[in-house]
Amino acid sequence: MSNVQAHNPYAPPEAEVAETATVTVLKHRSVIAVFLLLIVTLGLYYLVWFFRRRNGLNRLDSSRKLALWPLVVFAAYFAFQVVLGVVAGESTPQELWGSSVSGLLTLSQLGMSILMIVQCFVIKDIIEAHAQGSDDDAERGLFKPPVKLSGLMTFFFSIFYLQYAINKYVVGSQPS
Repeated sequence: MSNVQAHNPYAPPEAEVAETATVTVLKHRSVIAVFLLLIVTLGLYYLVWFFRRRNGLNRLDSSRKLALWPLVVFAAYFAFQVVLGVVAGESTPQELWGSSVSGLLTLSQLGMSILMIVQCFVIKDIIEAHAQGSDDDAERGLFKPPVKLSGLMTFFFSIFYLQYAINKYVVGSQPS
């Protein structure tokens, strides 16, 4: 008898098989809790929300991904604003550094706001693409109606609306 065993075609595979379903680290979070955390942390939770969900959003079934650099730039700007507030104390930036520096700070704040609104719309696109499903679903005859998130709601309610959409279309659609 030889040491070579006969190949059993009905045996389970020896190699690990990758999961076909998208497994995310996104969890259901109450929108009210997000709002309260934003107030309690004096706005810091806005930044934390993006960092905590970035990996989970990038694992979703979408060709768009949430880049890290805008979040790092916003975090650095947030830290800069805190330091600036501590240095300024009770006086305004215009009193300390003049109107030109104050205007530059206002312009940079506008730029950061636009950057974060763009990131909210990237997340909106990621959620819509994931909720639509992959091309494999269409080939298997699994028709899903298109999910279209509101641009106005994304603009005005940002992370609150996006958390609602994550709860409904990502976490709510996962098999238990």
